[in-house]
Amino acid sequence: MNKNTLMRIAGSLWGIIGLFLIFRGALLYQLAVEEQNSTRQVIIFSLIIGTIIGLAKGYFVLSKTAQRNRTRIQNLEAPIKIHHMYAKQFYGFIALMILLGYLLRTLNGYIGGYVVVGAIYCGIGMALLISSRVYWKTEREIPAEETP
Repeated sequence: MNKNTLMRIAGSLWGIIGLFLIFRGALLYQLAVEEQNSTRQVIIFSLIIGTIIGLAKGYFVLSKTAQRNRTRIQNLEAPIKIHHMYAKQFYGFIALMILLGYLLRTLNGYIGGYVVVGAIYCGIGMALLISSRVYWKTEREIPAEETP
C-alpha cells in the first residue's frame, strides 16, 4: 500500500463517518419529535447551531488534526500497512468517542434531550466531513530540475 492510498482511505473514512453521524443526528431529531414532543422551530434552531459549531470545529480544529495525520502518513517508512492510517493513541481516542456517543444517547434526558444530542452528532459529523478535505489535497510535485 502506498501513502496516497492510505491518505485517501483515511479521508474517505472521516467523510463516511461524518455522513453517518449526520444521519444519526437526523434520526435523533426524529426521536425528539416523536418521544419528547420537540417543536419544528427548536429542531431547526438546534440544527443551525450544531452545523455552525461543526463547521467552525471542522475548519479550525479537526483540519489541523487531519493535517498532522497527513504529515505523519507522508513521513511513514515502508512497508505501509492499513493500521498505520492513524497513530496508535488515536485508536484509543476513537473508542472513547464511541463510548461518549453511547452515553450521550443513553443519558440524553439529563442534557436537554435528543435535540441537544442530535445537534452534537450533526456538528461532529459536519466537522469530520469538512476536515476530511485535508486528505484529498494534492501536493505540487517538484520537477527534478528544481530540486536543490
